[in-house]
Amino acid sequence: MSGSIKQCHSHALLLLLTSLLVVGCGLDPNAKRLKFLARGDQDFQAGKYADALISYGRALQIDPNSAETHYKLAQTNLKMGSWPSAYQELNRTVEIQPDSWKAQLDLGQLDLAAGKRQEAKDRALLILKGNPKDADAQMLLSNADAALGNTKDALKEAQDAIQMAPNRSVLYINQGRLQTMANLPQEAEQSFKRAQIVDPSSQAPLVALGRLYQQQKEWAEGEKAFKDAIQLGPKDVVPRAELAALYFAEGQPAQGEQVLTEAKEQLSGDPKAYRLLGDSYIARGEQAKALTEFGSLAQKYPDDLTVRKTYAQLLVVSGRTDEANAQVQEILKKGSQDADGLVLKGQIQIRQGQPDQAVATLQEALKSEPQNAWAHYRLGVAFSQKANTQEAESEWREAVRLRPALAEAWVALGRSAIERSDWRTLDDVANQLKKYAPNSIDAYLFYATARMNQGDAAEAEKELNALLQRAPDNPLPYVKLAELRAAQKRWNEAESLYKQALTHDANSIEAISGLAAAQIASGKSAEAAKFVASEIERNPNSSPLYLLEGQLFLQSKQPALAEAAFSQSVELDPKNVSGLFFLGQTHASIGQVDKAIADFQRAIAVAPKDVQPYVALGALYEKAGNWEVARDTYQKALAIQSDNPLASNNLAYILLEHGGDVNVALTLAHTARKGLPNLPNSADTLGWAYYKTGAFSAAEPLLETAVKSAPDDQTYRYHLGRTYQKLLDKTRAKTELEKAIRLDPKSGVAELARQAISEIAAS
Repeated sequence: MSGSIKQCHSHALLLLLTSLLVVGCGLDPNAKRLKFLARGDQDFQAGKYADALISYGRALQIDPNSAETHYKLAQTNLKMGSWPSAYQELNRTVEIQPDSWKAQLDLGQLDLAAGKRQEAKDRALLILKGNPKDADAQMLLSNADAALGNTKDALKEAQDAIQMAPNRSVLYINQGRLQTMANLPQEAEQSFKRAQIVDPSSQAPLVALGRLYQQQKEWAEGEKAFKDAIQLGPKDVVPRAELAALYFAEGQPAQGEQVLTEAKEQLSGDPKAYRLLGDSYIARGEQAKALTEFGSLAQKYPDDLTVRKTYAQLLVVSGRTDEANAQVQEILKKGSQDADGLVLKGQIQIRQGQPDQAVATLQEALKSEPQNAWAHYRLGVAFSQKANTQEAESEWREAVRLRPALAEAWVALGRSAIERSDWRTLDDVANQLKKYAPNSIDAYLFYATARMNQGDAAEAEKELNALLQRAPDNPLPYVKLAELRAAQKRWNEAESLYKQALTHDANSIEAISGLAAAQIASGKSAEAAKFVASEIERNPNSSPLYLLEGQLFLQSKQPALAEAAFSQSVELDPKNVSGLFFLGQTHASIGQVDKAIADFQRAIAVAPKDVQPYVALGALYEKAGNWEVARDTYQKALAIQSDNPLASNNLAYILLEHGGDVNVALTLAHTARKGLPNLPNSADTLGWAYYKTGAFSAAEPLLETAVKSAPDDQTYRYHLGRTYQKLLDKTRAKTELEKAIRLDPKSGVAELARQAISEIAAS
C-alpha cells in the first residue's frame, strides 16, 4: 500500500512540474513579444495595417523600449498615412537607438516633406557621418540642399550618390529631377534614360521622362512615355494618373477623365485607383463633381475611411453640415479616437458656431495625435471664434512648426496680425508664406499691406504690381492698389483702380465701398450716393450694399435715411452683426436709447463673442447714469477679450469715479493706453488713475497730453487743474479750473471746479 502511495505522489509531482514548465513558458514576456511581432509582420505583409498596428502595440506594451517595435509601428503608420504618429514613433526609435539609420532616414524624408529643409539636411549629414556610403542619405542631402536653394551643391551631391551605388535607378531619376529644377532639360533627359537602362522593368524612369516632356510641352513624347509605363505596369496607378494630368494640361479634359474612369473600372480593388477621378476633380476645383463622385464611392466602399473622410470634408465645405456629421459619426464608430474624424467633427462644430464644443473635440484629437498640424490649426480657429486671440495664435504657430507648408495656418496668423495692426509680424508671415506657398495671393497682399502701413509705399506698389502680373483677373490687387492711392490722396487714380476691380468682380463689396469712399473724399458725395443706389437697384437683396448706404447717410448726417438703410440691411440678413451695431449707433445718435439698447442686445444674441456690442451697450448705460449695469457690461466684454482697450478704459473710469479698486483701475487704464496710445481719453483715464493713487507727477504729463489733444473737454481740464493743485502749483491749477468752468458753467464738473478753487483760496 505504501508503495502505491509513493508512486501516486511521484506521478503528481511530475504532472505539477510539467504544468509549471508550460505556465512558465506561457508567461515568458519575450516569447509573447516575439509572438505579437510575428503576427504584426504577417498582417503588415498582407496589407492589414490596422491589425498590424494592434499587434505591434501589444508587443510594445511588453517592452516599451524596443527600438525595433517602435520602428515597425512607424512603418505601419506611414502605410496608413498617419504621418504625425509615424514621426512620433520614428523619434522614439532614434532616442532608443541613435544609429538606427533607416529610422533616421525616414525622419529626414518626413522633415523634407513637411518643409523642414534644414532639419532634413542636418539629419542626412548625421547619417553620413555614421554611415558614409549610404546612398539614400546622400540623396536626401542633395534634395534638402535643392530645397534650400543650394542648386550647385545639390547637383554635385546627387552625382556623389550615383557613384556610391551606380546600379540604382532611383538615383539617376533623382538626379534628373534636380536637373529639371535647374532648367537643364537635356541633361535630365539623359539621366532618366540612364535610369531606364539600369532598370528596364521599372515604370518610374518612363514616368519621369513623361513629366519632363509634359513640362516642355512635348505632348506626343510625354503621352508615349506614360502609355509605355502603363503597358509595363498595368496595375500601377501612377502612370495612369500622370497620363490624365498630361491630357488636362494639354486642354483635353474629356480624355483625362476617360483615363481615370478606366483606372477606376479596371483596378476596382485598388483604393488609389478608384479615388483618382474624385481627387482630380478636387485638384481642378470642380467641387460639385468631386462631391458627387465621393458620395458614390462612399456608398460603394463603405469601409474605406479615406473616402468617407474626403466626402465628409467636401460636405463641410459645401455647407451640408448635417450630412457631413452623419459621415463623421460613421467614421468615429469604427474608431472613437480617430484623429482625422475628430478634426472633422471639430470643423463642423466651428461651422455651427459651437466653439466651446469644438475646442473640447480638437483637444481630444490632439491627445491621440499631438503632432497633428491640422488639429492645431482648427483648434486655433475655434479659439479665434471665442475671441481668444493669444490661444489661437499659439495653436497656429504650433501648426506651422509641425508643418511649415500649412498655408492656411500662415494665412490665419497674417489676418490676426492685421487685426492687431502688427505690421512687423505681418512682414514675417508674408515672407514665410512666400517661401512655403509661392503662388499664394495672400502672401503678396500681406507683404504689401505691411509695407503700406510702415510708410514704404514704393515697395507696397511694387509687390501689388507683381501680384497683378500673377493674377490679372483677381480683383484684390486692384483694390489694394486703389487703397494705396487713396492713402496718398490720389483720388482719381484710386477711383480708376476700384472701377478696374469691378470689371473683374462686379459684386466686390470692397471695390464698391472703396469707390464710394474715394468719390466722397474727392468732393463727389452726391455721385457716391447715386452710385451705391444704382448698385442696390442692380442687386436689391444685398445686405452689405444697404449697410454701405447706411454708412454713407451717417457720414452725410442724415440719420433718418441711415436708420432706414441699416434696418433694410438687417431685415435681409438678421444675423448681420455690423448692421445691428450701426443701427444701434444711429438710434443712439437721435436719442432713441431704448431702441439702441435693443439693437445692441440683438447683436450680442447673434454674436455672443463679439466685444463691440458689449462696449457700445456699456457706454449707453454709462451715459444714462446706470453705472452699475455699465460696469457689469464692460466686465462681460473683458471676459471675452481681456485686453480690449475701450472696455478697459471705460471700466477703469467707472471704478475710479464710483469707489472701485483703484489698483485694478490703474491696471485697466494701462491696458487701455497701450491699445489706444493716441486717444486723449486713454491719457486722461490713466492720468486720473495715477492721481487717485497719489502719483501726481506721473499723472501730470498724461493729463497735459489729454488737454492739448482736446482743449474743449471740461473734464480733462478739471483733472489737470486738480493735479496741479496737488503739486502745489496754485497758479496753473486755478487757470485750468477756471477754463473748465467757462466751458460749461452749469455742469456738475463746473461745480466741482469751483469747490477746488475755494480750497486753493483757503490754503
